[in-house]
Amino acid sequence: MKASHTTSFTQRFDAFFDRHRRAFFMLTMALATLMSIVMFDAKVSLSGDDCDYILAADAFWHHFAFPGHHGSLYPIVLSPFVGLFGYRLVLLKFLSVLFTVGAFGFLYKAFERRIPSAVLIPSMLLAAICSYIFFYAGYTYSEPLFMLLQSIYFYFFSRYFWVEGGTPSYTLRKDWKKYLNLGALTLAMGLTREIGFCVIGVVILYFAIKGRWKDLLYTVGAALLILAAFYLVKAILWPNVAAGHSFTNLMAKDYYNPNAGMEDTAGLLSRFWDNSRVYLSAFLCQMMGVMPETPSNRFDMSATRTLIIYGLYFAALVVILVRRDAPLLFAGLYAGVLNFASFVVLQIIWAQDRLITIYYPLILLFLLGALYYAFSSARLRRFFIVYPVVLLILLGGTLNITRNRVGRTLPVLQQNLLLGDPLYGFTPDWQNFIKASQWVATNTEKDAVIVSRKPSMSKVYTGRDFVGLPASLTVPADTLNYLKGDTSLVVVVADGSKGVMSGEVLRYIITPLSKFMIGDKPSPAACVYTFPRANLAEALHEMEQMGVPYTLDLDQAIAQCQTADVRIYDPDMMLRLLKEQHVTYLLLAQLRIDPTRNTGQYINNIHRYAWFISTKYPDSFEIIKTFGTSEPCEILRLIR
Repeated sequence: MKASHTTSFTQRFDAFFDRHRRAFFMLTMALATLMSIVMFDAKVSLSGDDCDYILAADAFWHHFAFPGHHGSLYPIVLSPFVGLFGYRLVLLKFLSVLFTVGAFGFLYKAFERRIPSAVLIPSMLLAAICSYIFFYAGYTYSEPLFMLLQSIYFYFFSRYFWVEGGTPSYTLRKDWKKYLNLGALTLAMGLTREIGFCVIGVVILYFAIKGRWKDLLYTVGAALLILAAFYLVKAILWPNVAAGHSFTNLMAKDYYNPNAGMEDTAGLLSRFWDNSRVYLSAFLCQMMGVMPETPSNRFDMSATRTLIIYGLYFAALVVILVRRDAPLLFAGLYAGVLNFASFVVLQIIWAQDRLITIYYPLILLFLLGALYYAFSSARLRRFFIVYPVVLLILLGGTLNITRNRVGRTLPVLQQNLLLGDPLYGFTPDWQNFIKASQWVATNTEKDAVIVSRKPSMSKVYTGRDFVGLPASLTVPADTLNYLKGDTSLVVVVADGSKGVMSGEVLRYIITPLSKFMIGDKPSPAACVYTFPRANLAEALHEMEQMGVPYTLDLDQAIAQCQTADVRIYDPDMMLRLLKEQHVTYLLLAQLRIDPTRNTGQYINNIHRYAWFISTKYPDSFEIIKTFGTSEPCEILRLIR
């Protein structure tokens, strides 16, 4: 009697979702639309990536410049709207809303009637209230378009290869369009996010497991044919444009400094594990609502949670293989392969929830599908109640996080759109930066070149071009050897923390990140001077009176620079770069290092750039305007 009662409950549970399948589809789409609205953000992101996409779209529309920025297809899709309507942020972001809602529609239809409704519907409803997904529906990022293309790929794959009643028999002669469709979608996914090309590996694994070798050959062949045709056309039209990330940089220890060397096997394994902890034990668990939300720059990582998730994944894979559920097998392989590739190639410094958010609906489908099948088996059917209990736990956790995030978003959206304050919601540092950008764009010469920490953001908010500065403009330690060439001058290396002599005698400034010694005393900064021999005694006497440590042993200083972690700056070279680029103004914004709070620390690369020049030439700049008293943004004019 007990077993019969349990079986009856399982059947009623399944029948309920199956009977109301269409109503639940409409509910899913309505929730996705509602979440897109309440999570909408009318501002640009602090990273500036969304602004880069907009400017790339502008360049493609007006100059037919192929977007070399990663995610080339998205700016191309965006370009007609930018070209016709300009930088209308709300309009451009609304496209992301359409892409996201459309992704839910195609994904639902891809799995409908192919997996149990008791798996599909709860998974889609949980995804439809996940605030992490819809956060990006309000930004001009490539993720919404990628999710749409990903869902379309699943939709077409479901029509071609998940046919009920046995394995379809296709021939290349009759069905070549099917394979070319998937090949075109592979190209589109890869051009939107490079990780999308890994779908080829998923297809290979899936068809190999199924033993469908002709389908494998035709699908992969069509994809490679489409890719070859595209890159041939690109080589003709845009021969000098490289799209996306450099593989060499991806495999380097430091993406932004390939000279640091390439990762070895141990380094890649360490990177894989570190990324696994961030994306699985932190981001994924927050999306599922099983752990509380944390600030985006603080990762609550756990090795235990990471291992549990990997254990669940491989256990789910076994269950799905035993049940021979082709759609869920493909979903599991897809989520596994693309995440594995991401964890290997992504630098840990890029840790962002959006890099796993795009797979979240598929992860839910796969894991919940395996859980459903496990507790539907004859051995565990009596414990089937565990499945709806798990659903309720995930529902409660997801709603709690979503409630908190929507509670923060709606007041900002109201101020931005209804009350006409487009900068509301930005912290003071960003408000001052944008206001300074708008002022300098309006109140300076039209041909003036202006330096900005975020040139793309400054342009989106003003319509005027800005430029950036190199992240690091330094010289190698061997450069100091050239100072030995002029015997009429004597080189002195002195501590720079107690005052610096300006003028032509100052040649270089050394800023150590580790210990740098002058004699027997550590120096937080050192200046390299060249004094005429006739003036040497006077200069050294002045240093001694000021208590400034110094040394005449240039070779010893060079040896330290070659072994210690130091940066050597040449003020003349830095000034020369500004003049060569015809720079007139610089925005000195105190943008926070920790965006969540004002710690007094800010990103100071432009400040340092101006400081190095001013240290040698004190009258090089003048402040013409300042915005804000706390975390201000100063506008400097180059007058030298």
